[in-house]
Amino acid sequence: MSVSPFDRLRSPDTSICIERVGVESLEAAFYLLRRFFVEEGFDTPADKMRASLATMLASERSAVFVARRGGEALGVATVTTSLGVEYGLVAEMEDLYVLPQARGEGAARRLIEAVCDWCREQGCTAVLVTVTPEGEAAHGLLEFYRRRGFANTGRLVLEQSLQTSGD
Repeated sequence: MSVSPFDRLRSPDTSICIERVGVESLEAAFYLLRRFFVEEGFDTPADKMRASLATMLASERSAVFVARRGGEALGVATVTTSLGVEYGLVAEMEDLYVLPQARGEGAARRLIEAVCDWCREQGCTAVLVTVTPEGEAAHGLLEFYRRRGFANTGRLVLEQSLQTSGD
């Protein structure tokens, strides 16, 4: 009897393992993050991505997790902490990506759980995630994250780039 795609979505593969990535094994995370950035149209150069990823992996304030089934890397999540007056120690899950062919199998849920567990171990009071208008339009991310325990607080993130044209 064959399994329908609908059944596959309803029955997550429990053989998905989550590992925290170290500097010595950044290639799988880099590959997945590069795919994510290309698919979403982010224009960050690959060499800058690799350097930033290496810095994150070397920092005690950041963590990177990869979801694997067997030896295949299926997804990635990155998280960084910061200290502020309102929250104390808080974390932002900056990237979450699962290969299109592996979506609906539980990898994203398991990555979010790993991020939240790591954040609790660090003493964080909250985990934040930014949803872009493009991410919402393309993937319905507000509902996706709401189903995983995140709440829309109504805050809006504004950005001012500090890069000069030579960067």
